[in-house]
Amino acid sequence: MQDEQRALRVGLVLGDPNAARPDSARLVEILDDMDLVDLVCIVASGEEATSATSLMSSALALETAVTRQTARDVPIPGLHDRDILPADPGIVPDLDLILDDSGIPAVEELAGNAQHGIWRLSTVDPVSGLHAAVTNAPVTPVRLWSFTSEKDGWRRIAETEFDTKFLASRNLLFQREKAVRFLTGQLARLALCEVPALEELPDEVPDDKAASVLQLPQYVGRVAAEAAVRSANTIRARMGGRPGRFCLRLAEGTALTFDPVSAVEFDAPAGSYWADPFLIAHQGAVHVFFEVFDYRSGRGHIAAGRLNAGRLDFVGDAIRTSYHLSYPFVFQHGDDIFMLPETSEGKRLELWRATDFPLGWTLHATAMEGVSASDSTLAKVGGDWWLFTNLCEDSFDDFCSELHLFRVDGPDLAEITPHPMNPVVVNSRTARGGGRVFQQDGRLFRPSQDNSHGTYGYGLNIMEIEALDMDRYQERLVRHITPRQVPGTIGIHHIDVLDGQVIFDVRKR
Repeated sequence: MQDEQRALRVGLVLGDPNAARPDSARLVEILDDMDLVDLVCIVASGEEATSATSLMSSALALETAVTRQTARDVPIPGLHDRDILPADPGIVPDLDLILDDSGIPAVEELAGNAQHGIWRLSTVDPVSGLHAAVTNAPVTPVRLWSFTSEKDGWRRIAETEFDTKFLASRNLLFQREKAVRFLTGQLARLALCEVPALEELPDEVPDDKAASVLQLPQYVGRVAAEAAVRSANTIRARMGGRPGRFCLRLAEGTALTFDPVSAVEFDAPAGSYWADPFLIAHQGAVHVFFEVFDYRSGRGHIAAGRLNAGRLDFVGDAIRTSYHLSYPFVFQHGDDIFMLPETSEGKRLELWRATDFPLGWTLHATAMEGVSASDSTLAKVGGDWWLFTNLCEDSFDDFCSELHLFRVDGPDLAEITPHPMNPVVVNSRTARGGGRVFQQDGRLFRPSQDNSHGTYGYGLNIMEIEALDMDRYQERLVRHITPRQVPGTIGIHHIDVLDGQVIFDVRKR
């Protein structure tokens, strides 16, 4: 279907193109690379709207200066090679859509120049995310607003959520960077005429609430406490402690029915933790491959174990490299057993083949050179092979908010075709992979992580994939497990299932 679509004619409204926000510059770069978009730059002048009081804005500016969280303004890429139009309804041509990245109220006068009106992200507000940070919200909502006429006003048409950073100034920058991919994903959906392309949400809500000055003392106290906890954890790790460690647990059932509380637990030796377990049957035995993280080196490697009457017997180290390894997605194809571990630090995908199972492995193929990809999983659905992976393209080293999908030729990864709607999921609660894509009772499921509450691996989701082809991707949440359901833990973030045995990991303080 995507081959039949013409490019969307999109006007991007900026304030000062010579000193734009870094996320604005990144947005222009992505839009320029999108075949689905024909970009026109527009410059508006005037004061931008804000939801905060002058005192709260001053407090945020002070924190920004003290913590040096701000990023310098940058010029728009290729500024001198492009035509830049003034925000004048008599000059701006007829367009399909106008994106307002300026937050200047006068931009509303351009609504009649675009078939789909004006879109504006909530992160355009100079204090976006401030209320979430001050109130310690588990996530910060990012909303996409549409303006078609003064009569209808601004209407919320899409939204997502990102993990809240404990510093308000850092949260602002984080939300803005992540919102870029949320916006471009919505543009791709509109360009591909997904039905419905963009459905208005049933209720209208105000934008992020303004934080109260009365909340500042509580916020300052919480920031100080969080900084103290992080310093203490660093010292604990240096002294041989294991703050935030993962443990493995084994239960019976399915991903939809297992009880995480009654499971048997397996803990790693001192100075390390075990995480990201995957199961595979070989010659009558069930083996487990998992990450062994060393607190001293700050890196992980892959080890193997064997399940024996409810016990996990450690077999030995399987793959070690000079860079961090985790998420050992292991699978059989034909007569061979392969592993696709997480190698984001090596900036490429690596496919390993077992030569002397379970501890002997050789590098079989590489792909996506120069790309940092995390928690990658291959799945054959019908006659097609799909690669699910989490990419990081921001300055926060965040792999938890964007799921990218590729159609591939098979385990060799010789031909990789990106899905036209990439990233197909943009949300800190559901995007990052949490295990093998699997089928059960004729339905297709994807485990994913809930990375909210300021905790990596806070929760585990089972998502049902309802549509998967090169025109669409759609999934829905069918099970959600959090630490509230598993006493003594602060997280649960990975699962794999084989023949009624369920292995997963939990996180402890």
